[in-house]
Amino acid sequence: MDRRLFFLLPRAARMVMARANDATIRVLGVSSAQLATLAYLAKKPGSTMTDVANLFDLNKSGVSGMVARLERAGLVKREPSPRDGRATLLWLTPKGESVRAESMPLVRRATAEMTEGFTPEEVDVIYRFLNAIIDKCADAEEEP
Repeated sequence: MDRRLFFLLPRAARMVMARANDATIRVLGVSSAQLATLAYLAKKPGSTMTDVANLFDLNKSGVSGMVARLERAGLVKREPSPRDGRATLLWLTPKGESVRAESMPLVRRATAEMTEGFTPEEVDVIYRFLNAIIDKCADAEEEP
């Protein structure tokens, strides 16, 4: 068993994302990042591109391209922010909500496949571990 955490985490993330992309593109016609954006906008309608960029740790130009593709596909619409003339607010369209809703069984199945063979308690530890890493790294970024 490989115990090189700094090697395993990014490798596991790449493999999970590649497998997720294969499935979401084949079944839904969107990438896993696009699907995550739809899920985020369902929970936080009217978010900005900066909000989405922060979600994925991407620059605004990367998010801009992804949002443009979602908009061309009729899944997202943009509206100018009434409070900030430079900002654009993002909203799911009915079609975007439909794709997001269709994705739920796919996401549940993928999660079940990844956690197969682990007890519910072990899965809780995995979630706690991954969230703790995110929190610790976020805290480290905020330090002067």
